[in-house]
Amino acid sequence: MMKQMAAAILVLTFAGLGTARADDDCHVPMEQWQPREAVQTMAAGRGWTVTRIKIDDGCYEIRGTDEGGRPFKAKIDPATLEIVKLRYKDRDDDHHGAERQRTQNIGREAADGASANGLLGTNTRPKAVVK
Repeated sequence: MMKQMAAAILVLTFAGLGTARADDDCHVPMEQWQPREAVQTMAAGRGWTVTRIKIDDGCYEIRGTDEGGRPFKAKIDPATLEIVKLRYKDRDDDHHGAERQRTQNIGREAADGASANGLLGTNTRPKAVVK
C-alpha cells in the first residue's frame, strides 16, 4: 500500500513540473491577430529598427536593433502587441566570439613581438628541439 502511495505521489510531482515552467507561447485565435503593419508601427514607436518579423510559437517574433543599436529578439503577443519575451544579444553571443577574441590577442602579440605572459622577451623566438 505504501509503495503504491509513494508511486502516486511521485507521478503527480513529476506531472506538475511540466506546468510549473514559464510559458512564452501565444495562444491567440487567428481572427484576433493584428496585422504585421501594426507590429511594424509598434516597433517603430519604441525606436526599434526591424530586420525581420516572423511567427514563432504562435507569437510574432521581431529581430532587430533597439534605439541604442543593441541587437535583440522579441516575442510579441499577436492580439495585444505586448512584449512576451525580450532577449538582447551580446556582440559575442555567438560561439565564435571567444575564438575571435583569442585570435585578435594572438595577432597583437605577434605584432608586438612578445607574448602577453612575459615569458619571451621582445624579438626572442622560442627554441624547440624535435627528437
